[in-house]
Amino acid sequence: MELTREITLPATAEEVWGSLEQPAWLGEDASIELHPDGDVRAGDRTGFVEEVEEERRLVFWWAAPEEDSTRVELSLEEDGDVTHVRIVESRPLAMLDLYGVEVVTAAPRYRQPEMLAR
Repeated sequence: MELTREITLPATAEEVWGSLEQPAWLGEDASIELHPDGDVRAGDRTGFVEEVEEERRLVFWWAAPEEDSTRVELSLEEDGDVTHVRIVESRPLAMLDLYGVEVVTAAPRYRQPEMLAR
Protein backbone atom coordinates (compact mmCIF):
# COMPACT_ATOMS: atom_id res chain seq x y z
CA MET A 1 0.00 0.00 0.00
CA GLU A 2 2.71 2.32 -1.11
CA LEU A 3 3.38 4.30 -4.27
CA THR A 4 6.92 5.48 -5.00
CA ARG A 5 8.04 7.89 -7.71
CA GLU A 6 11.50 9.27 -8.42
CA ILE A 7 12.50 12.16 -10.63
CA THR A 8 15.74 14.04 -11.28
CA LEU A 9 15.39 17.80 -11.66
CA PRO A 10 17.92 20.18 -13.23
CA ALA A 11 18.03 22.38 -10.12
CA THR A 12 19.74 22.63 -6.76
CA ALA A 13 18.08 21.27 -3.62
CA GLU A 14 17.60 24.88 -2.51
CA GLU A 15 15.68 25.69 -5.71
CA VAL A 16 13.56 22.55 -5.46
CA TRP A 17 12.81 23.28 -1.80
CA GLY A 18 11.77 26.81 -2.78
CA SER A 19 9.23 25.35 -5.19
CA LEU A 20 7.67 23.42 -2.30
CA GLU A 21 6.89 26.76 -0.65
CA GLN A 22 4.81 27.67 -3.73
CA PRO A 23 3.21 24.27 -4.41
CA ALA A 24 1.56 24.96 -7.77
CA TRP A 25 2.52 21.34 -8.58
CA LEU A 26 -0.37 20.30 -6.30
CA GLY A 27 -2.89 22.66 -7.94
CA GLU A 28 -3.48 26.37 -8.31
CA ASP A 29 -5.08 26.77 -4.88
CA ALA A 30 -2.57 24.59 -2.99
CA SER A 31 -0.57 25.64 0.05
CA ILE A 32 1.88 23.98 2.42
CA GLU A 33 3.15 25.58 5.61
CA LEU A 34 6.69 24.18 5.78
CA HIS A 35 6.94 23.59 9.52
CA PRO A 36 5.77 20.76 11.79
CA ASP A 37 2.01 20.93 12.37
CA GLY A 38 1.65 23.32 9.40
CA ASP A 39 -1.44 23.17 7.19
CA VAL A 40 -1.56 21.35 3.85
CA ARG A 41 -4.32 22.23 1.38
CA ALA A 42 -4.85 21.20 -2.24
CA GLY A 43 -8.34 21.33 -3.71
CA ASP A 44 -10.57 19.37 -1.35
CA ARG A 45 -7.58 17.64 0.29
CA THR A 46 -6.46 18.91 3.69
CA GLY A 47 -3.84 17.74 6.13
CA PHE A 48 -0.85 18.64 8.24
CA VAL A 49 2.93 18.58 8.09
CA GLU A 50 4.53 15.87 10.22
CA GLU A 51 8.24 16.53 9.68
CA VAL A 52 10.52 19.05 7.94
CA GLU A 53 14.26 18.91 7.27
CA GLU A 54 14.85 22.00 5.15
CA GLU A 55 16.19 21.23 1.67
CA ARG A 56 16.21 17.50 2.48
CA ARG A 57 12.86 16.07 3.57
CA LEU A 58 9.17 16.89 3.91
CA VAL A 59 6.57 14.54 5.38
CA PHE A 60 2.86 15.32 5.50
CA TRP A 61 -0.51 13.62 5.89
CA TRP A 62 -3.55 14.50 3.84
CA ALA A 63 -6.96 13.24 2.77
CA ALA A 64 -9.97 14.22 0.74
CA PRO A 65 -13.39 14.06 2.40
CA GLU A 66 -14.57 10.47 2.92
CA GLU A 67 -11.13 9.04 1.97
CA ASP A 68 -8.45 7.38 4.08
CA SER A 69 -5.52 9.57 5.05
CA THR A 70 -2.23 9.02 3.28
CA ARG A 71 1.29 9.88 4.36
CA VAL A 72 3.50 11.61 1.76
CA GLU A 73 7.27 11.72 2.12
CA LEU A 74 9.41 13.83 -0.23
CA SER A 75 13.17 13.31 -0.05
CA LEU A 76 15.68 15.52 -1.87
CA GLU A 77 19.26 14.53 -2.65
CA GLU A 78 21.48 17.04 -4.41
CA ASP A 79 24.03 15.66 -6.88
CA GLY A 80 26.02 18.46 -8.51
CA ASP A 81 23.69 20.53 -10.69
CA VAL A 82 20.71 18.20 -10.28
CA THR A 83 18.47 17.08 -7.44
CA HIS A 84 16.99 13.61 -7.12
CA VAL A 85 13.48 13.72 -5.67
CA ARG A 86 11.83 10.64 -4.23
CA ILE A 87 8.13 10.73 -3.34
CA VAL A 88 6.53 7.95 -1.33
CA GLU A 89 2.79 8.00 -0.62
CA SER A 90 1.51 5.31 1.71
CA ARG A 91 -1.54 4.35 3.71
CA PRO A 92 -0.09 3.26 7.07
CA LEU A 93 -3.51 3.12 8.71
CA ALA A 94 -4.69 0.62 6.09
CA MET A 95 -1.88 -1.73 7.15
CA LEU A 96 -3.45 -1.91 10.59
CA ASP A 97 -6.72 -3.06 8.97
CA LEU A 98 -4.85 -5.96 7.36
CA TYR A 99 -3.78 -7.20 10.76
CA GLY A 100 -7.18 -6.74 12.38
CA VAL A 101 -6.13 -3.85 14.60
CA GLU A 102 -9.03 -1.60 15.49
CA VAL A 103 -8.12 2.04 14.96
CA VAL A 104 -9.88 4.78 16.86
CA THR A 105 -9.21 8.24 15.47
CA ALA A 106 -9.42 11.13 17.84
CA ALA A 107 -9.05 14.75 16.91
CA PRO A 108 -8.75 16.86 20.04
CA ARG A 109 -8.21 19.79 17.70
CA TYR A 110 -8.99 19.90 13.99
CA ARG A 111 -6.09 17.60 13.03
CA GLN A 112 -6.16 13.96 12.04
CA PRO A 113 -4.98 11.26 12.19
CA GLU A 114 -4.16 10.82 15.80
CA MET A 115 -4.81 7.24 16.69
CA LEU A 116 -4.98 4.69 19.41
CA ALA A 117 -4.65 1.00 18.62
CA ARG A 118 -6.63 -1.41 20.76
